[in-house]
Amino acid sequence: MLSICRILFAVALLVSASILLHAQIPSDIPLSSTHSEEDAQPAQIHELVSSYCRLDYEGARLDPQAWSKFQSLVWWPSSPTYTQIDVVARYAVDMPSDPSHGRYDVTVHYRLLGIYYLATGYVREPQGTTQDVGFSVTSQKSDWRIDDADNTSPHPSRAAMLTWLNKKLSTAQDPDAKTRYQNALKLLQAQSASPFAR
Repeated sequence: MLSICRILFAVALLVSASILLHAQIPSDIPLSSTHSEEDAQPAQIHELVSSYCRLDYEGARLDPQAWSKFQSLVWWPSSPTYTQIDVVARYAVDMPSDPSHGRYDVTVHYRLLGIYYLATGYVREPQGTTQDVGFSVTSQKSDWRIDDADNTSPHPSRAAMLTWLNKKLSTAQDPDAKTRYQNALKLLQAQSASPFAR
């Protein structure tokens, strides 16, 4: 009889402790909301830089009318000027490094096909050439955008660059410019942009 009383008393204590614990923790307050936001931040930064690279790869940086597509991604008021165009086969965006002084750093790895110099024309790069570009991302009032990059030259795909060259060739009046575009087209058309090319 005494042992049954002890068991009932122990059960009563456990039930009371459970009720007290639930009463002290309101169910409508997320316990780790701040931690969840911090966990999600690197993924958001990665997507931001990826969106910029995707537009650039599609050739948007080569079209002055398309700059508005970048305005929600960067703090730059206008498209950076450039003297060369880095033609790429593909790219890969790293996850951001740990934040430092309110800034995330993200590295993008490009597989470089060649460089088109506006003044002199296209120069092929050896197969397998890579180029790493660092991007810096900062926030103003919780609005994260790219504020700097190691290399702000356009990085279009081979297809986007061929389209740009053909458009330029169709409107060119200067004989030297025509020759540059024609030579660049020949060199670039002969290159493979296959992701399996080395």
